[in-house]
Amino acid sequence: MTRTPPDAPSSPAQQEFLGELERLASSPVSVLIRGEHGVGKSRAAGLLHSSGERASGPLVVVDLGALAPSLMEAELFGHEEGSFTGAHRARLGRVRRADGGTLLLDGIEDLALEAQGKLLRVLQERVVEPLGSAEPVPVDVRIVATAGPELDEALDQGRFREDLYFRLAVVVVQAPALRARREDLPGLCDAILKQISERAGVATRTLGPDSMERLLAHPWPGNVRELENALERVLVLGAESTGPVAAGEFDFLEEGLADADLRLARQVLSHGIALDAMDLALMEEALVQGRDNHSAAARALGLSRKAFNYRLRKLREERSPDGAQEGEA
Repeated sequence: MTRTPPDAPSSPAQQEFLGELERLASSPVSVLIRGEHGVGKSRAAGLLHSSGERASGPLVVVDLGALAPSLMEAELFGHEEGSFTGAHRARLGRVRRADGGTLLLDGIEDLALEAQGKLLRVLQERVVEPLGSAEPVPVDVRIVATAGPELDEALDQGRFREDLYFRLAVVVVQAPALRARREDLPGLCDAILKQISERAGVATRTLGPDSMERLLAHPWPGNVRELENALERVLVLGAESTGPVAAGEFDFLEEGLADADLRLARQVLSHGIALDAMDLALMEEALVQGRDNHSAAARALGLSRKAFNYRLRKLREERSPDGAQEGEA
């Protein structure tokens, strides 16, 4: 979970996102928060809980990616004493610990297939059945889940149940990538630098115009988490410095980006994806993240709006002549 405190966003994308969370805070429905890695999905789920009617109840966070598949059922739904080897005492499980509050399932795409049926029952019948027990236990819990891009692949490959997906995704909220909310960078940087300074016990430093320009130009594939790591590295390694952070202190970002580009290129080639298909997928995803705003999507890809629309229209025409008729908001 990102540690950055709530900010007053300047970007329309983040304002809309936080507005959606605010509207959903007091609703009892399940919410699925989607987005790239590092955008702050877990923090957004925490805001849903702390701003709603269940704020006085527990918020139980489960990092599903950190749990072994063989332990998920017992960890989530609990177990009776002696229900399996090593079960020396009964255990409530995370679902029952969240009774009266919110259960955050972080990284729902990592939920083991064996546990998915039991979670579906929790959502449908509001009961949980611990391992080793035939008696269902009523629970009052709101379930909020987060998911990265891998969820789509898990659905396509049958590793994630569609009926469970639709129960979890009563409302889907898309967390914007950092590159779609560049206007927020100055405020985010100030908040993160202050936080790191207090935590690490070092003097905080400011970002001059050149260094901020460098950060604004970076595409931030790792989103807010990458920004936090970059600022922490600069602040801690430059602990003896008291002046503004120089643009050159962020040279390491380009090295990491080159490696990321190479890894992505190898992955695309290994899957046999044609260049035009990759271009179209990137442009369509930019539109999704930009809330169908062609200017925002173009900025995210480093294109002018005119060049973006021309390329998008051309690719859609090649793929399907009817696709060229879609709007260009």
